[in-house]
Amino acid sequence: MVEFDAETIARLRALGPRKAYQEVRRAVYQVPGGTSSEDFQQAYETLVEQDVLTWEQIEQFESD
Repeated sequence: MVEFDAETIARLRALGPRKAYQEVRRAVYQVPGGTSSEDFQQAYETLVEQDVLTWEQIEQFESD
């Protein structure tokens, strides 16, 4: 499970949508013990709730 503190959220916001998405994917993949689709879902939900990304952006980046 990946958790984001306020400083990390601010840094992700400053990166822009695509870079933030890529950074979060890397972070989820590096979670000790393996990753699941639920880990990605939770990370993406946090980013949407914090206004870093929209679901539309996430879907677009996933399909690229």
